[in-house]
Amino acid sequence: MKPSAVQQLLRPWQKYRDQKIFYGLTKSGNKRWSLTTKQGNKDFYKGTNSTGVGSWTNKGQYRINWEKVRTYVVPAGVDSSDLKPFVCPTAPSIKNAYAGFAGATDGKLHLRKVMEFIKYGTEESPEMARKDGWKERG
Repeated sequence: MKPSAVQQLLRPWQKYRDQKIFYGLTKSGNKRWSLTTKQGNKDFYKGTNSTGVGSWTNKGQYRINWEKVRTYVVPAGVDSSDLKPFVCPTAPSIKNAYAGFAGATDGKLHLRKVMEFIKYGTEESPEMARKDGWKERG
């Protein structure tokens, strides 16, 4: 028995459960994957959407076009503030004390942490609560 013309047209494709035809790949909306360096060939370079600040001369030198160079404007009032971009080198470093344990990778410490999590949940246990004189930085 020969299939009908409609069946021959539908044969290479599949159907969704609601009997709509799809042609192997869906090409709509968010089904399209973004093109990254993983999808391209070995010579594909996508870049970071940033342009160069100059151009190459015939002699192989690079000339900077100062109109293309990015400049950053400091907001008003930042010069007079006490904020600094880096951490002071004299700031005390935070050290974890593992009293009674060999260190951070001690199995007994991990077992105790699991038992505390089972007992107290995400809250701190009374033994690990912050002591007097604790100063929150930041």
